[in-house]
Amino acid sequence: MTASIIDKHGDGFVKANGLTFHFDQWGDGPKAVVALHGTSLHGKVWYWLAQALPQQYRLIGLDQRSHGDSDRVGPGQYTVDHYCADLEAFVDRMGLDKFSIVGSSLGSRVALLYAAKHPERVESMGLLDLSFEMPTEASEHMVHAHVTRPRTFANFEEAVAFSKTLPQRLRFSDEIHRRTLEGDLRQLPDGRWEWRYEKDAAIETLRCAARDMWDSVRAVRSPTVILRGADSDVLIPSTVERLKQEFQGVRIVDVPNAGHSIWGDNPEFTANALVDMLNSVPPTPKVEARYAPGRELSIQTPALRFAAREWGNADAPVLLCLHGTSMQSSAWTALGNALSDQWRVIALDMRGHGRSDKPESGYELTDYAADVSAVLDALGVDRASLIGSSLGTQVAIEVAARYPEKVDKLILSDPSCLIDQAAIDGYVALHRSRPRTFANREAAMAFSRSLPQRKRFAEEVHAYTLEGDLCETGNGELEWCYALEPILQTFKALKVDQMASIEAVRVPVLILRGEHSHVLSRDNALVLLKSFPRADLIEIGDSGHTIWGDQPEVLAREVENFLLSE
Repeated sequence: MTASIIDKHGDGFVKANGLTFHFDQWGDGPKAVVALHGTSLHGKVWYWLAQALPQQYRLIGLDQRSHGDSDRVGPGQYTVDHYCADLEAFVDRMGLDKFSIVGSSLGSRVALLYAAKHPERVESMGLLDLSFEMPTEASEHMVHAHVTRPRTFANFEEAVAFSKTLPQRLRFSDEIHRRTLEGDLRQLPDGRWEWRYEKDAAIETLRCAARDMWDSVRAVRSPTVILRGADSDVLIPSTVERLKQEFQGVRIVDVPNAGHSIWGDNPEFTANALVDMLNSVPPTPKVEARYAPGRELSIQTPALRFAAREWGNADAPVLLCLHGTSMQSSAWTALGNALSDQWRVIALDMRGHGRSDKPESGYELTDYAADVSAVLDALGVDRASLIGSSLGTQVAIEVAARYPEKVDKLILSDPSCLIDQAAIDGYVALHRSRPRTFANREAAMAFSRSLPQRKRFAEEVHAYTLEGDLCETGNGELEWCYALEPILQTFKALKVDQMASIEAVRVPVLILRGEHSHVLSRDNALVLLKSFPRADLIEIGDSGHTIWGDQPEVLAREVENFLLSE
């Protein structure tokens, strides 16, 4: 059986169309699918489709305005045009040039309008119980359900019991009830649970549903399947017949044992039909990665000499890369290669690391930040965007706070500014116990493969990382290029309270969190999101703390999308 993308899950918060949108995401394949939920639902509801999609897909479930964890808006802003404008801005922010769309109910109307307006960008489309001509009786019945339903529940089991009474969920299995409610609800500080959508928004959205969208139907050019619940009271037979006449190339399939909520009534049939539709699109050719090591630089500042690597053209915008503790510039090899067409990517060996100078002292974050400023001056670079990993994130924050005139954008890959002492103690013990030298490269590679933080690395990532990790000794052995004592001093500096610096940052910030990070918890990531004046947050699935090594292609994609965004 083909492995699905369900276990590679992350989520994020990004700014688009003047709002902050939350989304859930499964997989990281080249074929992107944007999924749009129905009224009162959320992006997490598409997990059943993720269970069916194979590895070449990336499924993005958007929380639409006033739903899930996305921003709320006031009355008068819930037409299909408002939702479509959100989608236009969101896919641009996510860097999606061509993709497929799946929409249910409200989401089907939004998908239809987007596909009509942007036919060149939609590869294929699946519409679940298309609702643009929803009969007034059906919409008012749904409105009444939202008016009368309780807003909170004493506990989760009470919510499950209520869910089982809803007419549109009578066919749901126990698992579907529970999995849907996990996204439907949030727990309040007092232990109660409440819906994660705005009641008034749902009511207004439903009352905007009966709209003439036949011009949009005629404008769609992508292969489209419409899945209709066999017992639906929303997509009625007269509309189906007209769709067959006016929707070019459409395929309409009745879903057995299903009403309007076909995704919950018969998810297996629905998922299989959507996978068939998506698989009709030719696969995207996979380009094999071949990583150039970068040009070596030697940079002399008034205080120290620094080594660095460089990719891209000298006149392109600069992205300066700052590694984590005990790492060095070669860690950024995949990123440098991926972005070299549009950016001048410079990866620095910071003091005490790699082939840069290693003074006996001076390993506070402010020392590292002053070095970065001096390096930019020595290179003749007035402004740069910064990306940091771990220690590098804390240095980047200090640079942006202390030298704001030199920074365009800030990317923080699993930031360590809220690291706990137990994680620091673990790293200190690791560095004290690891061997300092290796007889040959094979022995070093075997050790690299044994490191817990590198267990997800591909062989090529191990290879290019070690190429910078190791230096030759006089007797032919290999040793780590970093100096141990500076590293131990650096670990002590990681616990400095940086909140004042964080709040002083005024440039756009992208926070990336590894799904399995032991350094940045989910709660702390949300604290950072709220603390930076202008920040997005994206969680990277199937990654730990070292995102640059665990998911280098995904990192490059998210960095590029952020750098290109307004």
